[in-house]
Amino acid sequence: MKITKIISVFIVLIITSLGLNLNAQTKAPEPKCGFALTKKIIQHHLIYPLEALDKKGGKITVYYDVDADGNASNYRVENAFNEQCAAEAIRLVKMIEWNPALKNGKPTAFNDYYTVEFSPKSYKKSEEKNPRLMLPEQEYPAQKSNMIYNLKDLHQTPRPYFANPQVTMAAYLRTNLQFPEQAKEFEIQGTVTLSFVVETDGRASNIMVENSVGGGCDNEAIRLIQNMVWIPGVKNDSLVRTRTTQDITFQIGERNYHEGNKY
Repeated sequence: MKITKIISVFIVLIITSLGLNLNAQTKAPEPKCGFALTKKIIQHHLIYPLEALDKKGGKITVYYDVDADGNASNYRVENAFNEQCAAEAIRLVKMIEWNPALKNGKPTAFNDYYTVEFSPKSYKKSEEKNPRLMLPEQEYPAQKSNMIYNLKDLHQTPRPYFANPQVTMAAYLRTNLQFPEQAKEFEIQGTVTLSFVVETDGRASNIMVENSVGGGCDNEAIRLIQNMVWIPGVKNDSLVRTRTTQDITFQIGERNYHEGNKY
C-alpha cells in the first residue's frame, strides 16, 4: 500500500514538473499574417539582383531582435553568399510585422531569424512565365524609416496602378476574380475585407483577413491583392509604407450555380 502511494506521489510530481517546464517554454515570434502567407509575400516581393542572376543561389538568414511589443530591429546577416542578395534579404524581412514572443503566456523580447531562399533558376522561370508588373519610376524617393502610416496621416494615399490607365479597380476585380469551386457548390457569398501594408515598392505585404467569407473566398481575395501593384502613399515628399484595407465582394447572380450561373 505504501509503495503504491509513493509511486502515485512520484507520478504526480513528474506530471507537475512537466507542466511547469511546458509553461516555462518560450514561443518564438510569428508573422502577423502567418508563416505560409509570409513566405508567398516574400517570394512575390523578391527582386533578384541582376549581377547575381548568373551565379549560384542559396539561402540567406537574417537575424533581428523583436521586443515585447512585436517591433523588430537590429537586422543583420552573417556569412552571406552574395552581398547584393544579403541586402535584398534584409529589405524583405524588414517588411514583416510580428506578434511578439511569449513566455509563460506573456509577451517578451526575443532574438530571432528568418531565412530567405534565392534561386536564380526559379526566378528566371517565373519571370518568363508570368512577368510581374513593375511600377514606373516615381517622383519621390522612398522614406528610409520603416514606419507604417495610416491613411489619415498622408498627403497622398495609395492608389491601384494598372498598365492600362483606363482600367479601374472594379474592372480589375471583374476580370480577374475566380469564384472558388467550394463557394459555388455551397452558394457562399459575401464581402471579404483585407487589411494590408502597401510597401514603397508598390506591392502589398502583411495581408490579413479582417472579415472572412470562407469557401475559398478569403484565399482568392488574398491572391487578387497579391497580384496588384499600387502607387505608394506619400508623406512629406517621400514614399511611405501605408496600412490600408480593401473590400472584395463575391456575389452570386440571379441564377444559382446548379442552374448554370458562370459568375
